[in-house]
Amino acid sequence: MSARKIFSALILVLYASCSFAEITPQQVLRDPRFFPLVRVTKEKGAERLPGRYICAAEIPSRTGGQKILAPTSSVIEIGKFSAELNAYPFHLDIHGEKQADGYMTLDTEKEAPLLLSYTKNQSGQYELTGRSYAVLSEGDNSWLTGTVSDGMLNMLIPIGNIYYPEGWYLGAWKCEDGTQFTFDGGKMYSNGHEIGTFTVEDNRITVTAPDGSKDTVYAIWNPFKQILVITFNSGPNGMGANAGVFEKMKEAPKPVTTPKPEPTPKPEPAPKPETPKTESKPAPEMPTEFPPMPEVNMPPQNLNINGVWGAYVEGKQFIVQYQGNNYYGWIDGQPSEMGIITVKGKTLTGKNNKGVEFTAELELNDEGTELVMTFENGNTIRYMKLK
Repeated sequence: MSARKIFSALILVLYASCSFAEITPQQVLRDPRFFPLVRVTKEKGAERLPGRYICAAEIPSRTGGQKILAPTSSVIEIGKFSAELNAYPFHLDIHGEKQADGYMTLDTEKEAPLLLSYTKNQSGQYELTGRSYAVLSEGDNSWLTGTVSDGMLNMLIPIGNIYYPEGWYLGAWKCEDGTQFTFDGGKMYSNGHEIGTFTVEDNRITVTAPDGSKDTVYAIWNPFKQILVITFNSGPNGMGANAGVFEKMKEAPKPVTTPKPEPTPKPEPAPKPETPKTESKPAPEMPTEFPPMPEVNMPPQNLNINGVWGAYVEGKQFIVQYQGNNYYGWIDGQPSEMGIITVKGKTLTGKNNKGVEFTAELELNDEGTELVMTFENGNTIRYMKLK
């Protein structure tokens, strides 16, 4: 399968992430986007894995519809195979959040090639933090991965001349929702209005506004579709992280210039009118009784879900621990994922260590012993308090 066909997945999803059952090797081998690449992965994957990649994940589209496989804030550099570690060392840089070191193993002897990631825990010990099926696109050296736990699609896209040639971001670009950006020299414009200067590093475009404030978007040029895919930290109508597909415009909007207003002569001060005398009002009387309390809907207090919770999902044991704004998850005793969360009222929002963002509605019984989480895709997990 050619790089062109694989990279077309930038506007498609691989699996519908609607099941908590693990993806089996047989499902992977039946998938037309994975199966054609298994043979070349077994033959050449071990030598091709080292490199510097941007991480792409499924992100909501700012125009609605299917999620977009778009660049995230994560850049990962995978080193050459270490005989001492019997693995590939890696360095993960999540822009504005953290950096982490770890190592990977690539098992090409499996029926479906398997990529495992290990990072240090709080005690300094390495633990398994990621399991994904992985296949190599030989033409461009990109990797298509699907997490074992739920089939979430990710992609490792090499930072090089195919997707990041010199000046890949320059020009005028327009999204379906009407958003326009122009990158000209060192200045960035939106619909013809200058919004600031910008710098580019890897897939990160950082804009500095005239007041000194900064904002970063994450982008990639798709040479096969001649489009720019941009990921934003926030979007229209209170939308969170979102991505848009931008097509190149033939002609950039002309910069809007605002003429300086001519100074207006100061008018002569008008004479102050005489203040009419008013009769003094009587002092207000102290109320003696309360009226009926008005009917109001108070916003819910933030639920406290700190502690250790457990559930059985599709026959598997799910354990999750919430500690303030952090969480850690295990499936059948093996580390599954970890990340950060925020609880506002009965709504939980979070982001895991793979860069995936999620939202869940919470229901906690009066005793605080049963927690029901309902996710955006309709899935529900009922947890019991263990500790």
